[in-house]
Amino acid sequence: MQCFYVLVHGRLQWAATDPADDTDQSRPRGFYCHRYVLAREVAEAESQAFSRVRSNFDKQFDWAREGRAMLNLEAEEVTVAPFRKLLKATNRGHTFYTDG
Repeated sequence: MQCFYVLVHGRLQWAATDPADDTDQSRPRGFYCHRYVLAREVAEAESQAFSRVRSNFDKQFDWAREGRAMLNLEAEEVTVAPFRKLLKATNRGHTFYTDG
C-alpha cells in the first residue's frame, strides 16, 4: 500500500432548466481539487479519490444531489506521496472556474 496524491479535474454539465428557476448566479463549468488516498496502485487511487469527491459533492451541493448537473471526473495528476500526508485533515475544498 502506498499514499497517493490525486489532483482531480471535475467538469460540470448542467441540465436544461426552466428559465423561471434560473438565478443570477454564474454556474461553474468545472473545478479542481486534490485528495490523498491509500491504495495499491494508480487505478485504485483514482477510484478512491473520485468516490470521495462525488460523496462530498452530494453532501455539499443541492444541485449535485438533485441531478441538475452531471459530474465528470478525471485525474490530472497521480503521484506517490509521503505517508504523513494521510495524517492531515481531509481537504474538502474545490477551486471552481467559470470559463472554458
